[in-house]
This record gives sequence, C-alpha cells and structure tokens, in this order.
Amino acid sequence: MAITVDYHRFYQHAEIKAFLDACVSAYPHLAALDVIGQSYERRDIYVLEITNRSTGAAADKPAMYIDANIHAGEVTGSQVCLHTIAHLLNNYGTDPEVTYLLDTRAFYILPRVNPDGAELYLTTPFMLRSSVRPYPDEEVKDGLHLEDVDGNGMILQMRVPDETGEWKVSSKDPRLMVRRQPDDYQGTFYRIYPEGRIRGDAVVPVKVVPPKWGLDINRNFPANWRLEQSGAGPYPLSEPETRAMAEFILSHENIAAIQAYHTTGGVIFRAYCTQPDDKMDRHDLAAFKAIGRRGEDILGYECIPASHGGWGHTRAGIFIDWVYEHRGLIGYTTELWDMAGRAGLDKKKPDDQKTPKDVEEEQLKLLQWQDEHLEGKGFVPWTPFQHPDLGNVEIGGWVPKTVRQNAPPGKFLEEECIKNCTFTLKHAAATPLLKLGSLQVSRVATGVYKVAAVVKNVGYLPTSVTKQAVKAKVVKPIVAELQLPQGAAVVGGKSRVELEHLDGWVLPGGYLGGGGTRETQVEWTVQAPAGTGAQLVVQARRAGTVKAAVEFE
Repeated sequence: MAITVDYHRFYQHAEIKAFLDACVSAYPHLAALDVIGQSYERRDIYVLEITNRSTGAAADKPAMYIDANIHAGEVTGSQVCLHTIAHLLNNYGTDPEVTYLLDTRAFYILPRVNPDGAELYLTTPFMLRSSVRPYPDEEVKDGLHLEDVDGNGMILQMRVPDETGEWKVSSKDPRLMVRRQPDDYQGTFYRIYPEGRIRGDAVVPVKVVPPKWGLDINRNFPANWRLEQSGAGPYPLSEPETRAMAEFILSHENIAAIQAYHTTGGVIFRAYCTQPDDKMDRHDLAAFKAIGRRGEDILGYECIPASHGGWGHTRAGIFIDWVYEHRGLIGYTTELWDMAGRAGLDKKKPDDQKTPKDVEEEQLKLLQWQDEHLEGKGFVPWTPFQHPDLGNVEIGGWVPKTVRQNAPPGKFLEEECIKNCTFTLKHAAATPLLKLGSLQVSRVATGVYKVAAVVKNVGYLPTSVTKQAVKAKVVKPIVAELQLPQGAAVVGGKSRVELEHLDGWVLPGGYLGGGGTRETQVEWTVQAPAGTGAQLVVQARRAGTVKAAVEFE
C-alpha cells in the first residue's frame, strides 16, 4: 500500500502519529517507529527509522538524521519530512537511488521536534517562536496583548490614524503602508500595531507586550551558548525537546549527516554561526561547500554560513553549530519557502542599503505576485473595526502563517517537499561507506595461516566525516577484529586492531590534496585447526560495519 501525503494542509500531532503508524504497518521491513522523549506538555517526540534491515541493521550503516519544526510555526518542514518518508518507502525496489540508499544507509527522520508549539500554532490564531513554556516569566504586564479581536481566526495588524504616526498609505496601492518621509506633513498618517487588546489602564503610549513564550530552543544547544542570547533558556539543553535531540544523536554514533528544516527565506545555512570561514578546517569547509552546491543546484537557494545572511555574529547556541563543533558532523539548516525570490526581489541587497522607494517597490512586487499566484488569499484588505480600546481602527495585512512564513498549501508546498527531499538524498549519498576489498588466507606452516584484508572507504566523505570530529575526539577509530573459533589464536599480536580513518574523495586528488588514504591493509598470523573458520568484522562508526567469513583450509 502506497503512503500518501496531503499537500493541501498541515498535519497536527495526532495526524503525524497516524501517518507514521501507517508507514510501519505498510512497510514493516523498512520502517520502525521510536519515541525519543516528550515535550514540555508531555507529547511524544517521534523518530522514524528507515532502512532495508535485510542488508543490515540501521546501527551498522551510516545514517542521515533529518528533523523539522523546532520552531513552532515552521510547519512546512514537517511536511517535507513526511514527503521524504513516503518517497523512500514507496520507491524502494523500483527507484535505483532510493534502493541503493536504503540498502547501504539508514535514515532517522524526526518530523516535528516541537509538537506543543506547532499544535498551538495550527489550532489557534497565535504565533510563537518555539516552546510553549512561559519564559522568562509569567507576569502579566500592562499594554497591548496579541489577540484575534475581530474573530476571523487570524492575528493580523491594526492601523490607527494618528498625526504622530510614521506610516502612510502608498499612492501606488492602497493596501500598502509605506514610511512617512521627513517632509511629509499633509495627509493621513498612521501608527501600526499587531492586532490585540490593551490590558491595564495605560492607553497612551500604546506599548506592545512581548509574547509570554520567549524561548527560542534553537538557541539552547551547547556550542557557543550564551545566557544573554535572546531565547537561549536558563542553561544549554534545558528544554526537553533539545535534550531529546541531543541524546538521540549522541547515542547513535552511526549518524554521518544532518539536515534541519526551517522557514523561511530560501537559503541553506551551514556552520559556522558565530565565526568566519577562515576558522574552519579547510578540508571540512571544502566538503560543506561542495555538498551545499548540490543544494544550490537543486533548490535554487544560496548556501552560506549562518553567521552571514543578516544573522550577524550574535546568534549562539544553534543546532548546526553544535553538531559540527561538538560532534564533527556536516549539517545544513534549509530555510524553506522563498516568496521574495519568486516575486523577483533582490535578496542579496542588505536592508540598510535600501531606500524607501526600494522597499515600496519590493512590497508592490510581493502584492502583485500573491494576487497572481495566490488569488489574493495572502493579504486581507484593511477593514474598519470599532476597537473596544482604541476606537476606530482598520484591521488587515499579510496572512503570515501560510503565505509568508510557510509555503502555501497546494502546489507550492508539494514543490518545496519534492526538491528538498532530492537534496537530502544527495547529501545522504555523500556519506562515507566502508567496504572490504580483497581477503586472502594463506597457509604458512602446518596449522598456521596468514590473513590479509583490504579495508576501503568508497564514500565521498572520510570515515570520520570531518577533521573536526577527529580534533574533538568524538569519533572512534576504525576497528578490525578477527573473531576466532575455539582452539585458535592470533600469533604475536591481537585479534582486535585499530585503524586510522580513511579519506574520501571530497577533494580532487584526494582528501589531503595528495592522493589521500582511502584504503588500508590489515594482517594477522593465526594458529588454527584446519577446516575451521573465523569471522572478520570491521567497524567504522560513521561508515558502517562490514563482515566476511574466513576459512582455514
């Protein structure tokens, strides 16, 4: 039975669970479901393991870890995860790429890191950054609190006539609000506020109260964590969602690749998040860039370090920095959905270099694009409303949840799912892969044998994945072990030996620039009764485990 995904809506938590259960029921030989922790509100956090178990257990294969929706409202990412799951399961045995990957690799897919936040986002008018845990305090402050005042199921914007206001209506489109210029003194001017109600006695000046949900759990990871970072939480991995992610990754040493899905903006972020590129090992940087270029080709999104792209150098405690700096893994954060790019905006021009005319022209292009492609559903016209606190106001503006923050359900959502799944599979195919070359057993004397085996890495990345992993001492050496029968012994050595990590073909001419070491030979001299046999087991945590029978004739 084929697994289907509905691209015309976003799934709630119970629907995701039902989807994952259906996957295991339809493909029990490929899929297994695990609960890796619980959220702040005690919802289960699910990971689906996918591999062809007849070719080996998931733990014995290099694995790709994929997650989404760490930020509450970024539900497009969950949909990409569900599409990726369906694509892998439905196409095993018929699609050569999928079949190869599930025979040789494993996938761990976590469709929704933050079920509490997503549930609130999908079932109420509210928007929030991530966790529903009140932070930094629960005190109710006086001021304007966000609320769906007109009862249309959305929290939009309010424009209030005010002679001190900094906004005015564009002469080119009455829906568009533009900044008042220094010499503007005639006409109607406005203040713009988020839709809401005022609590307390003070109406003037109107102060917008920040949402009570102040955590940003993608600032809660140990790498470069800082208490003063907005939303960072009281200490690294203080939140159950981030702790569950970290414990899962730490306990699965076969994870060799990371992909995290966010929205929005149409960009692929990579490490570093706090440092320039020249601080990174040059081989690791080359790998980040090369795999990222595959993403650029497929998605049309630029791949840049997260310390660029308007993030600056102050965003600390971010997941992709942690998986690289502390775990030595290559990970990408893809910011899904690019309405600005589709509307033809120049995304590379910094905001501080744009004139008021530039900003107005960009907004006009966005309005025109949504008129043509979304049939006007992305913008609510300004509508008069008698506000109980502010009097005559108008409520309207962009519909952020399913237009600007997420891919609109339907064909645009499906397109995002398809192309991002494609990039994920290319990244998975670049992971290291251990293989045995020649295996020779020769008799050197009565009851004495020499065993020689060639071990090789046929993957693009080295068996350590990065130089950072070796530097941080978070990846174990390759281990080759000859498991001998009773009455046999290795003569003059050990049956278990450690090997140096093997390079991949990440750089032309070799990983180290001079040919690289992609294979090595290991030898044993064994005393064993004729007619018995042994088993050779070679394990590289991030490149897989290979086994072979050894016969003493």
